Amino acid sequence: MKLNWGTGIFLFIILFLLAAFSFLFYTSRQKYSLVEEDYYPKELRHEEKLVKMRNVNALKGQLRAETGKSNLVLHFPDDFRGKTVTGKVNLYRPSDESLDLAFPLALDTSMIQLISLKKLTHGRYVVKAEWRSEEKDYYKELDIFIP
Repeated sequence: MKLNWGTGIFLFIILFLLAAFSFLFYTSRQKYSLVEEDYYPKELRHEEKLVKMRNVNALKGQLRAETGKSNLVLHFPDDFRGKTVTGKVNLYRPSDESLDLAFPLALDTSMIQLISLKKLTHGRYVVKAEWRSEEKDYYKELDIFIP
């Protein structure tokens, strides 16, 4: 059987449409999520966040995060030793919002907060710590990787 130009063009169009519909079907089945649901109101408060970050930069010590064998260890600056500190720690997972976690700030006497690694899955997290002490607000973000 001999193929002519018309048959070749027809086959090409059919194959192209099959590929296009396959791609559309594949992309419609993919999971997607926004970085944050209420990003617009949070963006309006961006200047407040910058002030909190400047407050952190003015401290003598800095917030540090370490992954131990069974815990994520957050070391808060010694600047707050003996002072009342309230706040929260959010563990934000950029790849999947269903893995985000939030914890109230509960520092021990050595200015450390422990978070069990059993609650976390392997991968990258962003620690978003927000706290208040002596009428001043603080905010710090740290990237961590859970092995």
